[in-house]
Amino acid sequence: MAGLLCVQVAALAEPSPERTLTVTGRGIETLPYTEAVVRLGVEAEGKTADDAQAGLRKRLTPLVERLKQLQVEKLQTSNVQLYPRYNNQPNRPQELVGFTARNELEFRIPIARTGTVLDAAIGSGANLVQSVSFDVPDAQIATARSVALTRAVTDARAQAEAVLKSLGLQAKQIRAVQVGSANTPPVPLARRQLSSEAFAKSADSPTPIEGGDTEVEALVTLQISY
Repeated sequence: MAGLLCVQVAALAEPSPERTLTVTGRGIETLPYTEAVVRLGVEAEGKTADDAQAGLRKRLTPLVERLKQLQVEKLQTSNVQLYPRYNNQPNRPQELVGFTARNELEFRIPIARTGTVLDAAIGSGANLVQSVSFDVPDAQIATARSVALTRAVTDARAQAEAVLKSLGLQAKQIRAVQVGSANTPPVPLARRQLSSEAFAKSADSPTPIEGGDTEVEALVTLQISY
């Protein structure tokens, strides 16, 4: 039998898996709250719905005019209510005794002006201070986030370098990057329930309001080959 079958087998060596190190860096940028978000308003009572609304308008009109004079920002009505009031006594029928009208306004002002504006508003007819919360403009948050991300990358690379150096190894390439969400100030911040009585003052002493600081945090995860 004259035949020859030649089979050539090439042995292919399997490549060794690439070694990688995964590290997560953290960056934080602190920035001050610069704006106050204020919700205040007027509440009036009357025997009839018309009486309550008339009393409300009597207090609300000068209040709105005063706030406009103070040049508050984004002034808007946030809540309007008109509801009956009953005299509830045990073992007696429910009796309608009147109506309550309420109008709440919301606006923004620089924190440094908050105390002065609140005092002026109360002096102009506001008898409700619903809440004061603090905020940071979007542009400032975006800038702070960029700074935090840069610091997070620096932190991650420093961690990787320290680990590899201690093992006598050397970083080669960054194979993957993952950016975590940054913590930004809530809008509005946890609300502080206040009453108009809390802002009682002497004529030469505006209500003190301190905004404090907030932090923007960023996380960056790097996968580095070595």
